[in-house]
Amino acid sequence: MATGASSPTWGTRNGILNYAESGNREALLITSNLTMQDNDVIPRRLQEELTDEDRQKLEYQGIPRDCHHDDLSIMKARFSQDKEKSIAEVLRNEGSLTCELVNKKITQLLNNTETSGVILHYIGPGKKGTGDWCFSDGFISFRDIMQLYLQNAYFKGRVLTISTDCSYSGCWVKEAMTFMDDQGVGPCGHAAKEKGILVKVYASCLANEIPAELAFSTHGIQNDKNIGFIFYSPHKKIYDGQHTSGLDFTVVRCKSKIDQPCTMTPGSTWHRWSTAGRIMRVTGEEDEDQPWCYLLLVDDEETIREFHDKFKNGQLGNVGNYGEILKSGWGEESPEKTQEWIEEHYHVNYNYRVPSEAAD
Repeated sequence: MATGASSPTWGTRNGILNYAESGNREALLITSNLTMQDNDVIPRRLQEELTDEDRQKLEYQGIPRDCHHDDLSIMKARFSQDKEKSIAEVLRNEGSLTCELVNKKITQLLNNTETSGVILHYIGPGKKGTGDWCFSDGFISFRDIMQLYLQNAYFKGRVLTISTDCSYSGCWVKEAMTFMDDQGVGPCGHAAKEKGILVKVYASCLANEIPAELAFSTHGIQNDKNIGFIFYSPHKKIYDGQHTSGLDFTVVRCKSKIDQPCTMTPGSTWHRWSTAGRIMRVTGEEDEDQPWCYLLLVDDEETIREFHDKFKNGQLGNVGNYGEILKSGWGEESPEKTQEWIEEHYHVNYNYRVPSEAAD
């Protein structure tokens, strides 16, 4: 077992306040080309040849043209350009890569690394509906990896980054939030630091999408040559039908710094935090008083898109058809107590009227 391991520091980079800066990290790259006849094993979509513009952008980031032919080659070149990251090992699936071997390699890396963080990057098919990694003898789930992480006392308190490029990979981002809630780790880096569970999860697509080959490695991850780091783009539309997702669970999201007491509401959960982007303050037009409500939209992309389209065109009708009405009343402004309740329970502050042109 290695000794002298370094711990992550906490600071600011690129305007993001108070999150775990991993420092030097080792990466395990895992590829699977499993093509078994199984309705649960969903490969990524075939990607057409990269455009000249794509190739120029890659070259500008330090990725030479002879690496543009597959995701693994691009990722190896990206890590070679990052001054803080190194590749510990590459696991290639030649049809016989097993869950047992992958779990063994992950455990070995956690046991022996002297860096302040580990990156697991998977490229391959995903299990339908879960985004689990696919191998010759079965599947590896997000919770399987987290069990290895939690059981490893040597690695505890250091950063584990999971980057997954497979079908339905966004399911792991949602599962990570549920896992954090189960562990009592609220939506703030203070809680993550206190529990010693420092995790970052990045996915090539949303929970209901099938990504294209070469898409995530080309468009969802970037190298900044000026400072020498890799950056993930966790909320980016790559193509129609493919949007990256991800969360850094180490980020301090309350109003305090990492060395100050957390000011987030006790009992806050990731489930509530994740709904903040789906809360809308909706008002109607009446002769005297106007009705208002705080609406929590259902977690369905088509319904949300329909809501925004009809909201913009003044054709909403019964807002209850689009989600749950959290609070409602009459008047130009919602009461201050209502605004405080929304902010306290959902970590958003709608003490203003949302203009219709900003609905999108």
